[in-house]
Amino acid sequence: MQQKAVTYIILIILATITAMACPKNAFKTLAKASSLKLKRGDKILLKAGQIFQGTLQLREAIGTIDFPITISVFGKGKATIQSGDSVALLSVNAAYLIVQNLICKGNGRLAGNNSNGLEFIQTINLTIDRVETTGYLFSGIQINGGRDIHIANVYAHDNGYCGIHVTSEPAGGDNSQDKTVRNVYIGYSMAENNPGCSAIKNNHSGNGILVGGVTNALIEYCEAMTNGWDMPRDGNGPVGIWAYHSDSVTIQHCYSHHNKTSAKGKDGGGFDFDGGITNSIMQYNLSAYNEGAGYGIFQYDGATAWSNNIVRYNISLHDGIKNGECGILMWCDEKALPMKNFHAYNNTIVNKYRHGVNFLPGHYENFVFENNIFLVTDSTDEFTAGKFTGASFVNNLYWNSFHAAKGMLQPVVRFEEKPLLADPLLALNRFDSIQVKNIRKVNSIPYFKLKKNSPAANAGSFINKNGGRDYWHHSLLDRPKISIGAFQKK
Repeated sequence: MQQKAVTYIILIILATITAMACPKNAFKTLAKASSLKLKRGDKILLKAGQIFQGTLQLREAIGTIDFPITISVFGKGKATIQSGDSVALLSVNAAYLIVQNLICKGNGRLAGNNSNGLEFIQTINLTIDRVETTGYLFSGIQINGGRDIHIANVYAHDNGYCGIHVTSEPAGGDNSQDKTVRNVYIGYSMAENNPGCSAIKNNHSGNGILVGGVTNALIEYCEAMTNGWDMPRDGNGPVGIWAYHSDSVTIQHCYSHHNKTSAKGKDGGGFDFDGGITNSIMQYNLSAYNEGAGYGIFQYDGATAWSNNIVRYNISLHDGIKNGECGILMWCDEKALPMKNFHAYNNTIVNKYRHGVNFLPGHYENFVFENNIFLVTDSTDEFTAGKFTGASFVNNLYWNSFHAAKGMLQPVVRFEEKPLLADPLLALNRFDSIQVKNIRKVNSIPYFKLKKNSPAANAGSFINKNGGRDYWHHSLLDRPKISIGAFQKK
């Protein structure tokens, strides 16, 4: 009897809310649909291919695991919500909510919009799937608080602050120090051309994908590109894909490229583990042609402890065009808590702007760089730059192709007692871009593999709990020897 009652409610909602499904009874505006008190199993279905003006608001829409509340379409394709200067969909205190098959359009970040695209406040068990959001001053998708968040197949572009943003901070932005948002998944999504937010003058904006205040998050098979170029300030800046003040975050199989910052702004990098990150991993990612470093390892004043993080089997190509001039950049504010226990291993760094690794002043404890390839193509005299304490370099390969081509001696390797100075014989990309037409195949690129007779082959040290595979999914199990770099030659 209980299931039949829910089915009956769904049919009533379909008949009254779905545009064109029943013309005599259908609600004509989102405002009218917003007046409903939705209960478990209810659905709001907009007719696919149609345009709806205004905002859809959900207040305490409480579904169940078996009977979620669904916002979707009737028919094939997507429905469009044109929300003008406001938010397209606002949900407060919802549970077991599914939102899918929508295109949400604001007036434009510089054309009068002053909102997020989709905004969810304190939502439990939220699924967002097959959604496009564009033209919002702040974030395309904004999550404030909640748990069990699943975001997939999103295209967030031409927004201001961020493409996709998940944070534990309350909607008012009181800078919560709690990592209370739990179990976040972001996958198979793109954040493109989110340039910056004109309303934010005292902090970064123009990010691709950003999570903060989260415990247990997985970001995978996502692409962030050409974000951050119109941040309206100097100082700390945006990054393509990153996390701060979070625990147990994994960022993997992602491509972050051609991201930027303001004319005098900092950052603009590919990936970042920022202040307060603990027990987290970046692996199998590709970073290329970013104005900032490929992989930022940062700690700011006021952040909680930063410790026990890993960057492994990633690739950086010509990152640090303007800031950092390197593949991996470290920074720890002099007033911040020390950064502790970091392991960067089996990464392949190719850089024409100066360095493989760069340390800005700070306090670093037990930082280990192992089995990495640092191929520099600039005339610099340093592979690794900066002043630091508490870091060690073991079994890395260094090569400066510019020096080799000019018949010059290789630069002196600082920080490592027995470096391997040799051409790694990498298969390199000859162009200024790497096309990844399908993000699911980001780990199938033909570049950065070791050629025949590479000195990096089987020259690395074995590392326990190494993730089990290299960038190209080659197994690391039962191997008597490990190669240096992201490619494990068969």
